[in-house]
Amino acid sequence: MLLNNLNSLNEKINTLLAKLNEVRKLNQELESKNEYLVRSNKDLEKKIKIIQTKEKQLKLVGAISEDSDNKQYFKNKIDYLIQEIDYCIDRISV
Repeated sequence: MLLNNLNSLNEKINTLLAKLNEVRKLNQELESKNEYLVRSNKDLEKKIKIIQTKEKQLKLVGAISEDSDNKQYFKNKIDYLIQEIDYCIDRISV
């Protein structure tokens, strides 16, 4: 009876150890995938910033031409920059 209990307990321990190894392996795979996804996300964020910068540049370049729909955007941007410069000059003069 005691021997049967020990054998049963030993089998359960072996089953649990096998499951533990499976979980560890799965955990390593998930960590690896997570690291890959984090790197991919950072790369995509960088690409988005580059594209946004290029979009702003294209708007400014497009606004320079006579027939541009973005002419008002360009004028507003220049007005904003002039106001910022005037503010800085006022702050320096103080």
